[in-house]
Amino acid sequence: MSKSKKIISATLAAAVLAGTVASATPALAWSKWHHHGYGWAPYAVGGALALGAVAAAAASGPDCGYVREPIYNRYGYVVGYRTTPAC
Repeated sequence: MSKSKKIISATLAAAVLAGTVASATPALAWSKWHHHGYGWAPYAVGGALALGAVAAAAASGPDCGYVREPIYNRYGYVVGYRTTPAC
């Protein structure tokens, strides 16, 4: 796993953890008045699950990138470059 993927995975994992802690707080703790409903907790849980799915997808992918390859003419001279995907 590349260094950038590790950083992204760690950041997303921290965001999921923060969302889990925030969604564990009852909705009534944030309000002076009694409301009949769930507040913002379902949205926080949904966001945490979505971030977890993104982190899992980023962590499981192969290390792929693009490579610049030279283009040769029939005399063997380099006339340009092209980028091709390489894993």
